[in-house]
Amino acid sequence: MSEKAKATPVPAYGPRRGHGGSMRGIDYRWGLEKICQIFLRETLPLDTSIIAQGTLASTKVAGTGDIGLTQLVGDVANRVRRLPKPSNLADALQPIFEAVSNAVHAIHDEFGDYANAKGEVVVDFQDIKDPNNYTVIVSDNGVGMEPDRFAAFCTTDTPFKITRGGKGVGRLLWLDAFRQTHIESVFRHDGKVFKRTFDFGLGENEPIYNENIIAVADSTPVGTAVTMRGLRSNPYSKEMPVQFAAIRKHFASHFLADFLMGTAPNMTVSSAGASVTFPEDVRQMLVEERRSVSLDSETFGELTLSSYIMSKEASSDLDGNHQLHLVSSGRTVQTRKLDGLLGIKRIGARNEGVFHACLTGPYLDERVNQERTHFNFSEDTAAELTKECVALAKKTVLQDELDSYEQFRLAQLEDFVDHYPSFGFESPEALLTKTPASADSHEAFAASLIKHKIRADRDRRKLVQSALSKLSKEPDDEQDLGEEIREAARAATADENRQLMEYVLRRKFIIEILDALLGKVRALEGRFDTHLEDTFHELICPMRVTSGDRRNTEPVSHDLWLLDERLAPAAYFASDAQIKEFLDSDGKDRVDLMVWDKVHGLGLGSSERLERVILVEFKKPERGAYKGDYVLGRQMNRYMAQLIDHKVRSHNGDLVELSKDVVFHCYVVADIAGDLEMDTRDWMQSPSGRGKFKYLQGDFNGTMEVIEWKELVRDAKVRNQNFVEAARLSFTRKGDLIFPPKHRKETEAAE
Repeated sequence: MSEKAKATPVPAYGPRRGHGGSMRGIDYRWGLEKICQIFLRETLPLDTSIIAQGTLASTKVAGTGDIGLTQLVGDVANRVRRLPKPSNLADALQPIFEAVSNAVHAIHDEFGDYANAKGEVVVDFQDIKDPNNYTVIVSDNGVGMEPDRFAAFCTTDTPFKITRGGKGVGRLLWLDAFRQTHIESVFRHDGKVFKRTFDFGLGENEPIYNENIIAVADSTPVGTAVTMRGLRSNPYSKEMPVQFAAIRKHFASHFLADFLMGTAPNMTVSSAGASVTFPEDVRQMLVEERRSVSLDSETFGELTLSSYIMSKEASSDLDGNHQLHLVSSGRTVQTRKLDGLLGIKRIGARNEGVFHACLTGPYLDERVNQERTHFNFSEDTAAELTKECVALAKKTVLQDELDSYEQFRLAQLEDFVDHYPSFGFESPEALLTKTPASADSHEAFAASLIKHKIRADRDRRKLVQSALSKLSKEPDDEQDLGEEIREAARAATADENRQLMEYVLRRKFIIEILDALLGKVRALEGRFDTHLEDTFHELICPMRVTSGDRRNTEPVSHDLWLLDERLAPAAYFASDAQIKEFLDSDGKDRVDLMVWDKVHGLGLGSSERLERVILVEFKKPERGAYKGDYVLGRQMNRYMAQLIDHKVRSHNGDLVELSKDVVFHCYVVADIAGDLEMDTRDWMQSPSGRGKFKYLQGDFNGTMEVIEWKELVRDAKVRNQNFVEAARLSFTRKGDLIFPPKHRKETEAAE
């Protein structure tokens, strides 16, 4: 080695690209020796082992030990080409995150325990709308590129920062993402201060070129600035962020663990005049820091869970409210939503916060990929790890909130079963264990319990079938068989009662709506739009429906039981339909409601004749005056006359005649006031007390009854309550009757 080299602390350069020469034609051993001198910034004797085609297997420098790793002077281009390419914005930012992590490490090495107080990282994005000039400058006041650090920089897969989670490939991402990277670094060496500059890219034969080292004033602050410029024409140019809001969001998310756990120095991120400072921006969202707890898992070993209550803004750009950050070497590698596992919507003193937890440990550090973007375990493993962490949090840092939430869920589930008794196939406490932690509404309970309800129904049927099967085989043990039969009967009865309770509750709901509508009309003193009048009709029976119309493929439900309990199963009716739609007639009169017999759905053949027909006419509640030519019953007479002279279209399209002795039951639902009161003075009082009625005479057989709206509601309430009592259904868990009767006299009248 030359005397000049031995005397100079910073070695002189041989012929290199960018310094007026070329490596071509130079003895490779000489070039390698000089390269290693530059790498190590040393003037020590050098032993080299050369492998053909320009690959260095091992470099040993006296006094420094054995580096023994592939140098950057190898085939870097192929290595970069094989790197995984970004598929989203977060992946595209990884090269910049690597530069920031390097800066944080340098600051910790410079300031030690005072790194957070004295260190500073500045990240400036420039020209982010232009891929060709897209520029990111990451600068820090860390230790700088000292000789050993530069040697590590020049060595792929270096173990230099392996204890910090460094994989030695981060800077290769710069080569993959940017056309050119320029580095300037000020560092101390042998009591002096030097400035090292060089370019880093794939545009030349060598990734490192334009190197220069100069001595600078001893007062020059140490630190490094990495300038990455010009996106390469690959997925990075498509995925790199072009909005500062996205940059801010992903910096906060990626380094959240560092910011929350206090392992990061101050960091300023800026672009085109906009800027944000971390960790201040993140810690302003911190509501409460809770204790860290240890997880000693048989599968995952020893892990540490650090827990924080954040304001809801901390999760505004994430999927869900509550988050678990899987951290490796102080960096968030994966964030997992916890909403479904925790269930609770908000956490904290005022139930306004969200839960964020950082999980750290050797299991994660040992299984992160080189780019620190993914873990090399499966999604099933990640899900199991997440479940163990949530179970630990529920028992420790979130116990009070979740205990309270479970009580709330139980109360909601009890209310759900009250409204839908058919789901009460087990106790509420047992049912709660069959629902996901996030289920706290009627819809969520129904969705999660329906499969269990189906299984319970299936088990009940099997029980009954088993009892029947044993009966047919005349079993020897009659006592045991008797108990099995009783158990099957109890199960069947309980299921029937639950379904009856649900039916009664639905009826109660319809009655309450009808009562509320009447109250609305009374408040308006009878003044309301036509649409509200149609609402009364729709509530009892859907409008513009004819049961014999083959165009209607959907089943039609109704609540005709409000008029008469015997109409509950009615299947053949015409509602707000023109006569020609259900008669062999071209009549254009529109019937409010017509119901014909065979109400049990037994089918109607062409050889049969209709024996009974029900006609209903709805009038506005609170109506007192009618048009001058209106006469109560005249419209009904016109309908009946057309029916007698024509045939009715049945459910299958056949035309059916009316019996000569057909009985008509005509109902007019209206308030008996004004004109109607005068027209019904000679009518009889209805036996049910609902209004007035009379017998039809002359050409028609049957009755005509005027039912007042308020009496229709009262009678329906009483009948529904009687239904509950007759079926011996119990709604006493909360101590309330469905409809407590105001007067016993009314109940007796309805009976």
